[in-house]
Amino acid sequence: MKDKITAVIFISLALFFLINAMLMPFTTEYGKYGAPGIVPIVLSVIVILLNLIMMLRKKQEKAPVQITNGDRKKLFSFENKRLLISVIFCLTYVLLLGHLNFIALTSVFVSVLSLIFYRKKPILVILTSVLVTYGIYYIFQKLFLLPLP
Repeated sequence: MKDKITAVIFISLALFFLINAMLMPFTTEYGKYGAPGIVPIVLSVIVILLNLIMMLRKKQEKAPVQITNGDRKKLFSFENKRLLISVIFCLTYVLLLGHLNFIALTSVFVSVLSLIFYRKKPILVILTSVLVTYGIYYIFQKLFLLPLP
């Protein structure tokens, strides 16, 4: 049942993007393959097809499952706590992105998420996070000429 609900939600979202992508101009000075709506149309169709497959795959409807005390313990498991912390941290990152230095904020963000999920060699994780963040910043600023916040 959860798969069907998820599929319906994603199909609805993909249809929304598909309709809006089809409202974009189809021809530009670069030709029809340079139109801004091409990639969203292709991705929306892929999402719709994959979710239709997911819906059709679940032919048999199972009886409702009773939640036991063991299931409640699984709900508050270590993995779910890590997931919740990650979601909160991602939202905090998005909210702070325009207000703090990009390199510092992104380095801390990548370091903390890496330490939450991998927990290996903190010095190496922090060093890698700083270097990768600086590399991304350099590529966007110098090569693509796109300013980052």
